[in-house]
Amino acid sequence: MKIDDDETDATGPGATGPAGGEPRRGPGRPRREDVDARRAEILEAAVRLFAERGFAGTTIEAVALAAGATKRTVYRHFTDKTGLFFAAVERLHAHERPADHDAVDLEELTTRMVHILHGDDAVTLHRLVIAESRQLPQLAAMFYERGPARSIEVLTASLTPSDDAGPERAGPDDAPRETAEALYTLLLGEPHRRRLLGLAPAPSRAEAHAHARRAIGVVLGPGVH
Repeated sequence: MKIDDDETDATGPGATGPAGGEPRRGPGRPRREDVDARRAEILEAAVRLFAERGFAGTTIEAVALAAGATKRTVYRHFTDKTGLFFAAVERLHAHERPADHDAVDLEELTTRMVHILHGDDAVTLHRLVIAESRQLPQLAAMFYERGPARSIEVLTASLTPSDDAGPERAGPDDAPRETAEALYTLLLGEPHRRRLLGLAPAPSRAEAHAHARRAIGVVLGPGVH
C-alpha cells in the first residue's frame, strides 16, 4: 500500500545536523503509553467522522486532519479505513478478552457489556453497519464476527460449568451456547433498539447494572448473579 510522504523523519538514516555535520541523535522510541494515547485519539476522531459522514464518506485524510495527525501515522497504525473501523469495534470489546473476564463474575461482565454496547460509540458503529450492510455485506459480516459473535462466545465461556463451579453456572438444560445467546439478546433488547433510534440516552453505570441483573434473572432465574 502506498503511504503518503507527508511526514518526514529527521532522525532516520542519513539525517544530519547543521551544515552536514554529525548525524543528529534521535529522541528514541516513543513511550508505549504515548503511542496508545495517540492511537486512541485517532480512533475517537474516526468514530466522530463515521457518525457524521458514514463509512463511505469518511476518508483517511479527514481522520488524520481531525486527529491532528498525518496520513502516514494513520496508515501505520491501522493500514486502511477498514482496519480503522474494526480497531474501533475491537476497542469496544477489549474488556471481554479472556485474561480480563476470567477474573470477574457474570454480573460484572454483563454490566460492562450493557454499559459499553449501549454507549455512544458502540451505537454509532452499529448504526453505520446497518446503513452500509447492503452495499458492503462483508463489512457487516466482519462486524458480527468481531462484535456480537465474540460477546456470545465470552458469555458462553462464562456460563460453561467448570469442575469447581456449582450447578447454577450452567444454563437451562446445560446448554451454555443457547443460554448465552438468550442472555446476549436481553442485554441489548428494547433499550438498545431505542438507542439505535435515538429515543433514549446512553445508560449510566447504575442503569447498566440494573439492566444486566434483570437479564440474568430472566435467563438463569432469580438469585443467580
